[in-house]
Amino acid sequence: MTGESPLPLGGRRFLVTRPADQAAPFVAQINALGGEAICLPTIEIVPPASYKELDLAVGDLDTYQMVILTSVNAVQALFARMLENNQYFGLLRQLELVVVGPKTAEALAQYKLRPTLMPVDHRAEGMVKELLAREVTGKRILYPRAAAARPLLAAELRAAGATVIDPIAYQTVIPQENTEKIRSLLAAGELDAICFSSSSTFRHLHQMLGADLAHLKGTSKFFSIGPQTSQTIREGGFEVDLEPETWTMDALLQAMVNYYR
Repeated sequence: MTGESPLPLGGRRFLVTRPADQAAPFVAQINALGGEAICLPTIEIVPPASYKELDLAVGDLDTYQMVILTSVNAVQALFARMLENNQYFGLLRQLELVVVGPKTAEALAQYKLRPTLMPVDHRAEGMVKELLAREVTGKRILYPRAAAARPLLAAELRAAGATVIDPIAYQTVIPQENTEKIRSLLAAGELDAICFSSSSTFRHLHQMLGADLAHLKGTSKFFSIGPQTSQTIREGGFEVDLEPETWTMDALLQAMVNYYR
């Protein structure tokens, strides 16, 4: 797997489990640094079973004081439904906009909007801490979420006296067509590491390969974007070999360079 190359990731092969459109910059950077990124997503973003609850919330957007967006997918789903329902984007400028991290902020910037708050700690725990410090009692909050989102954020804000409307904006499913491709790569021992960008990317891989993952993994390392993903990996019975200090794909890439340097 390791070859002669002056580049920091030269001769290394990485499995990237993020959806291809979102993973494209990360894949390109790995390749530019001499590595080989193989993008075989373990998650696919699809619409929810129904948009009814999200559409109702979008129609009543002027009754909210805050919108919480915890992923690029949530931003895209919200604006798609606003467009579908002929809702004016500028209305969001009157609300507090809370985003989970820089990539979500960039997605918001495409609509000429800036977040009011982006917590330093990008986990739900970090968002809760900073939101409670700002006082949420009596506030009406829209939180368009993934179907499999952790309940902690909504539960803690409700306990603090906020009214949280959390319609499902999207869901993740397993792209089954990638299962055998991933199995073959691992069985051949051709991967230096697998890069996980969320808990779902690991959880789905575990579901795809089942008990076989433990022996198929071989010497491949598990690289995690951050503590929540790392916790999920450890709960699955595996070790985390690399986690960056800040929880972004750019930080993960730099950590990979340092790891192999």
